[in-house]
Amino acid sequence: MKRRDFLVSTATMAGAAIPVVGFGQSKPCPPPGVSAGGGTTASTTCANESVAADWAARIAGAGVVWHHNFDSAAEVNQFRWTNGPGNDPGGLGPGGQYVTHQASGGADGGGFMRLAYPLGNASGRGGSYWHRPFNPLTGAGNGRGVDDPGASGTIAPVAFVATQNGSVLYNWGNESNPGWYMHPAHQASYSGKFQGHDFWLQVRVRRAQRPGPPPDSGNYSYITGKNVWFTTTNSSYTAQEIVTYGQAAGEDVVGKYGRHRMYGGYNYNPFGGSQDNESVTISNLNVAWRYSGGWDTLLYHVTPGTNGGTGSNRTRIEVWAAHQGETSYTKIWDTLYTGHFDGGSNSVGAPGLPGWNALILAIYHNGSTFTTTAFDFDYDQVIFSKQFIPCPTA
Repeated sequence: MKRRDFLVSTATMAGAAIPVVGFGQSKPCPPPGVSAGGGTTASTTCANESVAADWAARIAGAGVVWHHNFDSAAEVNQFRWTNGPGNDPGGLGPGGQYVTHQASGGADGGGFMRLAYPLGNASGRGGSYWHRPFNPLTGAGNGRGVDDPGASGTIAPVAFVATQNGSVLYNWGNESNPGWYMHPAHQASYSGKFQGHDFWLQVRVRRAQRPGPPPDSGNYSYITGKNVWFTTTNSSYTAQEIVTYGQAAGEDVVGKYGRHRMYGGYNYNPFGGSQDNESVTISNLNVAWRYSGGWDTLLYHVTPGTNGGTGSNRTRIEVWAAHQGETSYTKIWDTLYTGHFDGGSNSVGAPGLPGWNALILAIYHNGSTFTTTAFDFDYDQVIFSKQFIPCPTA
């Protein structure tokens, strides 16, 4: 399979030309008073100004529903969720201490979120996530202090009150609009419960360590961990989940950066030909894009199909990727498959609808006891949108 790059200029997607915002490469700023040759004061682009402008341009897109760059610790705390207690803004649940805000060192030099997996049999390892609804939220609930943009104001922000050991997330499906994205054929049946059809997610990830495959645990063997995870607020573990591999048996080796792979929750088989009724146009099994250990960028586009849909009613997943310092994407996945969705309801009566309404960022590995090295999954600059999101260029 030939490498396909998404070039900086304009791109055509779904028949429409999409402008790609570009910035010149940032250059070091001279100290004040330093002059260029010939006595002319040097004029250049400061690195920090370029990075800030790049971020500002990406979150200003008309379709942007919400975003986080984790400059505030509250952006992490509001959405920490721990097995057992539920919402865990204080990080007090078992494993809550492994989901933390880091004040500096992010993709833009500022804050970022770190999910840590310790060596050995430490209690709570991997059992806490960052679990956020797709809805735009008010400033009091999103950790940023400013209302989410809500796709240029077309979707009203709603309150999200996270309390220690609370269940606002688990109950979210009972809200008047729990923010589902689903196929138009289903929308008429769920008036007011949806925000749209297809959705885009951009996230900067850093997987710096190379611990190799997860060892078998007491309850599981041949384990595949979780990194970026589309699911619902009703439950983390769903038929429709789309999971980006964490560390994986049969895939990862000690000392080598992992390859981007995904699996689906309906049959727990990998994408790339093993999902139900799957037709693959581009597979990263062939492109073989790997994490770099730096701040890589992933862009996901999910177009929901109907429940059990075939032909043109199948679900489509596209993924683009870029390593730190690259200014254009490489398309690494494009696949159609028959989507299956949870029905019924959870224990508080929140109904399962045919779509997605939540994102999880995780370091879940089924309780594996790693003996090679402790490792982190770092996250920054998350953007959720109803439109394409340009590649970072600064």
